[in-house]
Amino acid sequence: MRLAADAPTPDWNLLEAAFECADLELRSYYDTVTGEVCVTGPFEDDPGERERIDADPQRYLEIEHVASREQYRWMERFALEEVADELLRERLLRALTGRRVFRRFKDALLAAPPERERWFAYHSSALRRAIEQWFAERDLPVGTPPPWAGSPGDGPA
Repeated sequence: MRLAADAPTPDWNLLEAAFECADLELRSYYDTVTGEVCVTGPFEDDPGERERIDADPQRYLEIEHVASREQYRWMERFALEEVADELLRERLLRALTGRRVFRRFKDALLAAPPERERWFAYHSSALRRAIEQWFAERDLPVGTPPPWAGSPGDGPA
């Protein structure tokens, strides 16, 4: 991620929410001038926001939601690479087959609260890496690094 003194400081919290959003009716856009995240959809707070975005498409970059297949890979990697308990690992891998894998994966973790907390930390770290990668792929500078940059114990690389 490239830092530049004259670049905007992104709203990192809203970026995380935008990347993770599962509501297909909502669209999020990054304002390359202000660093704000604009959300459009059926219940917009600012009805003129969609028009502003359409009027200046170079300024506003759409933020794609993290694909469910990528989130599935995160769950699979977590189970295979991070879970030492063989029984739990097998339960998690079984949860990843069939329907409603996201719900079943989280349900399987309910019986192991420490592993469940580790999963949420792992997921958060993977999401943050996706955000950093998004900025890097677009060569978008930022005024300040994200608050999680360089945090100790911020999950796998």
